[in-house]
Amino acid sequence: MRVLFAILAASLAGAQEQSAKERRKTVEGIVESGGPQSLEPLTQYLSDADPAIQQTAIRGLVNFYLPGYYKTGWMGRLQKATGRILREDEPVVPVYIEAKPEITAAIARTVRDSPVTEVKAAGCRALGVLRASGETGTLLGALATKSTPVLYEVLTALEKIRHPAVAPKIFYMLRDPDEKVQIAAIETVSVLGNREANEPLRQAWERTKSVRVQRALLEAMAMLPDAANRELFAKHLTHKDELLRAAAAEGLGRLRSKDDLAKLNTHWESETNIRPRLSFAFAVVNLGETRTGELSPLQYLLNTPNHRAWKGVAEAFLKDLVADASVRFAIHSAALDATKDEKIAIAAILAHYAAKDSVEPLETLGKDKDTEVSAAAHWSLRMIRARI
Repeated sequence: MRVLFAILAASLAGAQEQSAKERRKTVEGIVESGGPQSLEPLTQYLSDADPAIQQTAIRGLVNFYLPGYYKTGWMGRLQKATGRILREDEPVVPVYIEAKPEITAAIARTVRDSPVTEVKAAGCRALGVLRASGETGTLLGALATKSTPVLYEVLTALEKIRHPAVAPKIFYMLRDPDEKVQIAAIETVSVLGNREANEPLRQAWERTKSVRVQRALLEAMAMLPDAANRELFAKHLTHKDELLRAAAAEGLGRLRSKDDLAKLNTHWESETNIRPRLSFAFAVVNLGETRTGELSPLQYLLNTPNHRAWKGVAEAFLKDLVADASVRFAIHSAALDATKDEKIAIAAILAHYAAKDSVEPLETLGKDKDTEVSAAAHWSLRMIRARI
């Protein structure tokens, strides 16, 4: 290994004399070799004149902290998540991994200095994957490029870093004339969780005629509980658009008024479309209905991970609900008779809140005869123990 890196260091020292093709081969070799020794030469290659080499170096640096990123993790689609959460396949380092500040600073410098859109986008994406919380200023500065790929990567990165104080700095994007960018900004604001966003979101609601934008706005307001939105939610509980119904149900559920329980329960029982039915189930559970009988709303949410198309939505709701001890204990009990897919989902859900009382149930799942279930449980235990 030392010999290999001596060769690579020599190649780096003579990089000015190498052709672009030779330099690409060298930097690819460094990435493939990996290890802590790769960090310094890869950092130096961030300033290479070839944009392709810069991008390779960026991905290689991330790969050190998130193995597999170099081959597949960076190939994210430009579109944002549908609905309230990041896509399941969005790469991000675990909470117990922290990149060296000098590495994230070097990537941030490349974002600021490069005139190449692809390099800026790759750098912004990397800062998000590494949860580079100290580089939000660099990410916000990159918005000035007005390049759609860069805008998407910045917004996705801010979602991963999750600093609520950043939200007001992107409120202006809620008025963006590009509908796709506007929706992406709306989703990011909702994920950041800053309730100051409600007023600009309501203003955007008054201006728009687009149903797609309305869906995103109502969903965002549902994520940021504000009693001023109650009438708007109530008005859309029976809307013909199922996604608006879903957002309205979620919004009322988050306001947590017991006065709404009977009405929401009636809609839960009569709703036939899965997406709004999941929202009505969430709302009823959030208002205190935590039993896990066969036809209960909580059991409905717990069963949904068996359905690939809807598991992400159900799991996102359960990750919010698990902060409630009564819900958590009900989930602990339900895990005993759950299916394989449900057990794997339950492990991830319990890890999200990281409560001490979830350690014992996860240790039980860790002994499951199915290796995928036991692996999921052990991963969740690691996540919890890193945070408690």
